[in-house]
Amino acid sequence: MSDTDTSDRDVQKNKHALGLKQSDWDEIFKYLRRRPQTLFFSRDLRVYIAKKRAEMFANFQRTAGNPSDKAIDITIPHNKRMMDNFVESHVERLIRPLSVIDPVYEKASEMRVLSIGPRNEMEIFNLIAHGFHPENISAIDQVSNSPLIDIGDMHAIPHPDDSFDVMINGWALPYSTDHQTAVDEMCRVLKPGGLFCIGFTRIPPGTDEFRRAEADGGINNTHSDDILGLIGEERIDEVAFRHDPLDKSRKGVILLIVRLK
Repeated sequence: MSDTDTSDRDVQKNKHALGLKQSDWDEIFKYLRRRPQTLFFSRDLRVYIAKKRAEMFANFQRTAGNPSDKAIDITIPHNKRMMDNFVESHVERLIRPLSVIDPVYEKASEMRVLSIGPRNEMEIFNLIAHGFHPENISAIDQVSNSPLIDIGDMHAIPHPDDSFDVMINGWALPYSTDHQTAVDEMCRVLKPGGLFCIGFTRIPPGTDEFRRAEADGGINNTHSDDILGLIGEERIDEVAFRHDPLDKSRKGVILLIVRLK
C-alpha cells in the first residue's frame, strides 16, 4: 500500500509509516509550490532541476577564453566534463556547518555570498535551501552552463574589496598553482568579520594520485593548518569550524571556516 493510501491501521502496525492521506499530500504540494526552494535540500532534486534549467537555457555554456596561467593544465577540460555530467562536489559538507554559524543562522537571507568554482547551479540551489537569498548570491568559475555563474578567475576576482559576507571555495583551490594569490584574493573581497569557507580533498602523500596531481602542476595541502598559514594569523579573528580526516592513510575531506578580522 502506498503512503498516500496509508490507513490508521497501517500506521498502528508500522510506527515508521507516514500516515498521510491524499489530502495531506495536496497540502504539501501547495506548500512546495509556494516555497520551491525547499526542494533544494534533496541532492537528487538539485541535480534534476539543474538539468532542466540547463535545457531551458539550451545548454548555454561559457568557457574562459584565456585560461588563467595560475590554473593547472586540466582545469577547464576536467571541469567542463564534470559540469556536463552534473556532478555535485562535497560542498554540501561545507554548507551545512556554515548554516549554523553566527550570524548566518539568523541572517542568511541578508548576507552577500560569493561561490567560487560551482560549475553548475547545484551549489547555488544548496545555498538557497539553507536560507541565502538568490539575489545575494554571486558565483564565478572558468566554465559555466548557467547565466547565474559568471566567468571569472579566483586569482583575480572581478569584485571590489569588502564585497561579501561569506566566501565559499568548494573543491576549487586544488586547481590553482598559486594558492597564496588565490587566498589573498578571497580575503580581499570579504568584509571585515566575513566568513572564509573552504573545502577540498586531502590526498595522502606518497600515493600515485598525490604524484599525479603534482605532475599536473597542483599543490597538495594535507592539513587545514596549511590554509590557515596562507590566510595568516594577522587576518584571522577566529576559526569557527575545522575538520581534518581521521584516517590519514586514506583520501578524506578537509573543511575550514574562518572569520576574518
